[in-house]
Amino acid sequence: MDGFDPSVFAISRPALHDYAAAARPDITVECYRSDAGQMESCGALHRLSLNRSGHGRYAFRIGDGPTRRVMRPAWTLGVQPAGLPLFVDGDGADYISIFQPPETYRRIGQEIGPADFDDSEMLVAVDPLTVHIALALAELARQPAGTDPLLAEQLGLTFAACTLRLLSHRPAPRPERPDALSPERLRRVLEHIEDALEDGDLSLAELAAVASLSPFHFSRAFKAATGRAPHQFVLARRVERAKALLARRDLALAEIAYRAGFASQAHFSTAFRRATGTTPARYRVEG
Repeated sequence: MDGFDPSVFAISRPALHDYAAAARPDITVECYRSDAGQMESCGALHRLSLNRSGHGRYAFRIGDGPTRRVMRPAWTLGVQPAGLPLFVDGDGADYISIFQPPETYRRIGQEIGPADFDDSEMLVAVDPLTVHIALALAELARQPAGTDPLLAEQLGLTFAACTLRLLSHRPAPRPERPDALSPERLRRVLEHIEDALEDGDLSLAELAAVASLSPFHFSRAFKAATGRAPHQFVLARRVERAKALLARRDLALAEIAYRAGFASQAHFSTAFRRATGTTPARYRVEG
């Protein structure tokens, strides 16, 4: 697998076509079309696979369990917990594959454990919400350089929550009240955002830690308090920081992008135009 240490996750599979991938410490996303054939995989990550086209022939085996020959319609979620070997034999199909560390699931208070995982539950029908989140993650694989790290992290957490909800034998995460972000916690978070805005790797986990909440509950509480998801709020603050910096004619656009915390000048220009309807250069001239 591209970008994976075999000691972390080992996989052998048929030829892949139209392949794209994006790898981050907290999530790896692949998009591809697979030829017919056999796949074997196992590793320290959970592997979640969504087939965008249906299988006419599909069989699988988890660990030492029996081989099951089943129908796999389009948009079926395949769940391979970390530590469990998986064997698949099927015809070709289009896929979105998502790899996440078990820690991501523990962060929202749930587990997918090999010890008590029933292989009859490996395939799960998905709902429209899960499909939309998977498609958003697929865009991360197609355009990794243009995706905000905070957004990627939040999409991964949301997908994990969707997966856990779909596994009906698992209890849903116990929600905290939307007002769990008290005025004092909110003040600390907002101050931290302003102080760390230049840090392009400002993460959801970092903000949640400032608020002393789990990332999953922090996202909900922050949106309830501000009307915006954390990544939307941070992006808006970066755009406002950039506007102020554009008044300084001695700063190049690349320097402004860096000081406002954007991943690159291209990311800065794209985000600025979406937010304001104009480019940074034109904004500076017209300002």
